[in-house]
Order: sequence, then structure tokens, then C-alpha cells
Amino acid sequence: MHKIPPHFIVEKDNKVVFLIKGVFPEHLILKNYMPYFPKAFKGIVMRCEESFYKMRMRVNSKK
Repeated sequence: MHKIPPHFIVEKDNKVVFLIKGVFPEHLILKNYMPYFPKAFKGIVMRCEESFYKMRMRVNSKK
């Protein structure tokens, strides 16, 4: 299994949010990591670390 970058799952929206800093192409990232998640899920890449962690805290607090 590949080393998957920091991520969290938004179950109600069927989304997987990845934190990828830098300019690596989004479609290559999603092509490599989305097969580890159910087909119904959509992948999203966030570049800003602060926004990623704020969003993750907001999603986790609603559970």
C-alpha cells in the first residue's frame, strides 16, 4: 500500500479530502490514491495546511 498523504473523509458528501502541498498535478494524485476508497467517493486536494486542518476539525465536530 502506498503511503497515503494526510486526509480525512466527509461521509455525508462522499468526499475524501487530501492535503498536498506544492504544485504536483491534482489528477495524478487522485489517480494514485482514490482506488483505496469506495468508488462512490470523490477526491479533493487542498494545498493550504491551515484550511485543511480547520475543515477537518469542523467535519469531525459534526459527527
